[in-house]
Amino acid sequence: MIEEIKIADLDPRQIKQLEGADRAIAQDPNYSIDIYSAILKQSPGCLELRKRLRGQQLKIAKNSNKGMSSLFGKITNAPFLFRSKSGKDPELAIGSAEELIAKNPFNIAAHHMLADACAQLEMNGTVVFAYETIRSIQPKDLANLKKLANAYLESGQSDLAIQTGNAILEINPSDGDAEDMMKRASVAVAMTQGKWEGSSNFREQLKDKEEAEALEQSAKTVNDAKGLEGLIRQAYDKVQAEPQNLNHYRQLSDYYQRYGDLQNAIAWIQQARKLEAGKGDVSLEEKERQLTLSYYEEVIEQWEKASANDPDNAQTQKGLADAILAKKKFQRSQLESLVKRYPNEYGYRYELGCILFEEAEYDTCLPHFQLAQRNAKVRLDAILFLGRAYLNKKFFDLALEQFKLLKADIQIMDERKKDAIYQLGCCFEAMGKKEEAIEEFKIVYSADISFRDVADKINAFYDR
Repeated sequence: MIEEIKIADLDPRQIKQLEGADRAIAQDPNYSIDIYSAILKQSPGCLELRKRLRGQQLKIAKNSNKGMSSLFGKITNAPFLFRSKSGKDPELAIGSAEELIAKNPFNIAAHHMLADACAQLEMNGTVVFAYETIRSIQPKDLANLKKLANAYLESGQSDLAIQTGNAILEINPSDGDAEDMMKRASVAVAMTQGKWEGSSNFREQLKDKEEAEALEQSAKTVNDAKGLEGLIRQAYDKVQAEPQNLNHYRQLSDYYQRYGDLQNAIAWIQQARKLEAGKGDVSLEEKERQLTLSYYEEVIEQWEKASANDPDNAQTQKGLADAILAKKKFQRSQLESLVKRYPNEYGYRYELGCILFEEAEYDTCLPHFQLAQRNAKVRLDAILFLGRAYLNKKFFDLALEQFKLLKADIQIMDERKKDAIYQLGCCFEAMGKKEEAIEEFKIVYSADISFRDVADKINAFYDR
């Protein structure tokens, strides 16, 4: 791991070099930048220095025609080449990202590369800074704003996460991801104010030092098996000591899930649901459902591997088919039950609608997609599936309404908008309106030539 430090924590010789570079910044900024870069390469955890370097790089780039043209130009493919060379070594990736940023400070992909690498090293402050830099270049990049908000949340800056969430909603008022993130941030703020306000060190709030260390350990992502086994033992002891405490069962289930033992993860959630306090706990029910789906997916993956190794084995093929069918049956029965018991939980309606759509039960899925639009998080996807269902039923006028609505509502050309416009073209095509259809296909073609068969459609049109 690389520890994030301040300039004052650097080697005294490095600090002296920086002082000289600071004095020379006005007369020879390039010299100062070279000094900053060299020291940052030696001490990549110095966030304060990285901010100073980046400020100068962006300042010089903005004053050059090359910098401004790069801001609005295409993103270079170089970061992805460097990423493949650096492999899984995040420290090497940080160095590669800085080299690319030095060549072009407006290289968005390089800043993302820096953020990804630092996230692996738990350099949360640098992750936040990387996304903040991207925001200064592309202030309305929704995908980056969401990453920045979550980075603020990870680094304990819940107030800034909420501010960023509000900025997202100003651009896209129906963004469900932003709403969910802001709920989590609000909870974090409330917990901070309620439990630890006025304390400079939360460890002082705990009576037992060993308990404090256990909490610190459990709050971190424990990847090694030995560490997880220790946490599992601790959680099991807590269950034995307080058998009516649902949180201990949740924790034990979570550790087993991270350990890769889904069967035990499910079993402990089932045990929690047998308790009086757990019988009506919706979150436990949802946790069990998601874990069971993960278990089915794991089984399917195993059958797929066996089938790939022995494609002529009829028993293997049957095992794969049975596993897929079992998952579908489980999903449908669970969701039908959830929709019946919680009719106003529109996220469940959307999930059930998707399953019914896959089974070509278009009449049955329509009302679920219509109601699912009341959930901001799935609203746009529900409209898209609603349009598809109408299209499959040959209700072309109704399908057109949905696809046109999405085309107007979605501000960025993401996969969902491309899909909506493509489906709009297919709708016109099915109605015999070839000219209107090709205009929609052209829009998709201009944005993404590889999207489905749009290139074939465009080529066929011009060939005619």
